[in-house]
Amino acid sequence: MPLIDHPILLFFVACAVLLLSHEIGFRLRAFAANRDDKEWEKEVQSTRNQIAILLSLLIGFSMSMALGRFDERKKLVVDEANAIGTAYLRASMQAAPIRTKGPALLREYVDARITVFGRDRPQQARGDSAKRSKDIQDELWSGAIAASEQTPTPIVAMYAQSLNEMIDLDSKRIAAINNRIPTDIWLLLSTLAIMTSAVVGYGQRHRAVMATFVPVLMIAIAASLIADLDTPVTGFIQVNQQSLHSLRADLNISAAAR
Repeated sequence: MPLIDHPILLFFVACAVLLLSHEIGFRLRAFAANRDDKEWEKEVQSTRNQIAILLSLLIGFSMSMALGRFDERKKLVVDEANAIGTAYLRASMQAAPIRTKGPALLREYVDARITVFGRDRPQQARGDSAKRSKDIQDELWSGAIAASEQTPTPIVAMYAQSLNEMIDLDSKRIAAINNRIPTDIWLLLSTLAIMTSAVVGYGQRHRAVMATFVPVLMIAIAASLIADLDTPVTGFIQVNQQSLHSLRADLNISAAAR
């Protein structure tokens, strides 16, 4: 259970670690031989500012990566809904048995996709729906192959093309979920955050609540937000599945009209 998959827990752990680092830095100041020297103060402040600037740049870079991945996952939801809708329309243009079986399978496929990528769904339900999605894909593709062998018409080819795009988007959505911020960046971000907090504490002459807690909270909030954006399943900021929900409603209305 990686810590970055649970942003709230990450926030509290980050606060605790950074406060501890600040306290260690503050206590180490007592061992400095030149702690009352003005030039020494300037050197400490310069070092603190340099590390803080590097940390800020890394936080901005990580935020950009997380936002890019989040936007890509949102785009794939819309693309998948469009692909399934196109396959549904083209299935109704085919001869039996595709015209009778295809639309029903595609409606079931939409339900399965919503369960696979929906929020707060049990892991067992996700796994079962993912397996059912694959079974539906195989069944639809087998029907398209049989139809192309019997009547190789452009309409059948268009239907097969829409199914191929729908299946490809399944792989793309899974790849987008697994495309996370690299662990090396998280390690570097953690190291710089700890160093910054320690140097801030090392440079303090006296304890100050604002100077202690504000930097810690800022870093912890930023790290938690990055982790939340980069967590497709367990985070609070989730990709909206509204496109698939709307498609399901439209397909059910279409089925009822028939």
